[in-house]
Amino acid sequence: MAGKIDPERRDDRKQEILTAARRCFLRNGMRGTSIALICKEAKISPGHLYYYFRSKDEIIEQMGEGYLADLHSHIAKAPQGTDLATTLLSELWAKKDWDDLTDSRFLFELLAEAGRNEAVQKILVKDTESIRFLIIQILREAQADGRADAALDVENASLVLVAVLNIATMLPLMAPGSDFDRMRGIITDMVRGYVKNG
Repeated sequence: MAGKIDPERRDDRKQEILTAARRCFLRNGMRGTSIALICKEAKISPGHLYYYFRSKDEIIEQMGEGYLADLHSHIAKAPQGTDLATTLLSELWAKKDWDDLTDSRFLFELLAEAGRNEAVQKILVKDTESIRFLIIQILREAQADGRADAALDVENASLVLVAVLNIATMLPLMAPGSDFDRMRGIITDMVRGYVKNG
């Protein structure tokens, strides 16, 4: 009888598989990445992989949950008194340069696959709703203490801000050589003006 796997080791192995899958998705696209390719990248047999994940869609879902956890962490780490726009764009301000956004480009693959795969679209919608919920909470708190326009439509503003975050990761592809700090500052100024003036 096989011994039980240490929970900590199991979590480490799951993360290794997710990291391998992300490399495959970025290199081959989601559609071009099979379970077999993920197994090869992670140096694991298909039978063993299914012990951790039941399908490729479940791997994608776990990646989405990891992204949400990181986003919550970035916002939670914002120092007391941090400017509202900077807090809303915490993910962007946690990066040092465009290269730090490489993993964020996993979103491109997710968006492309969501147009073809209903299961992936549901994951995208679920993750977007979670991000919007967090943004809405922040905006409502800011409205209550006067840091945001009381008339701001926070429901729709949350969707606009998700779009801004997503588009920001595409800038180095659309405009190679653009200055990271300068672009981040401009985006933050735009968001600051928007939430303050509605």
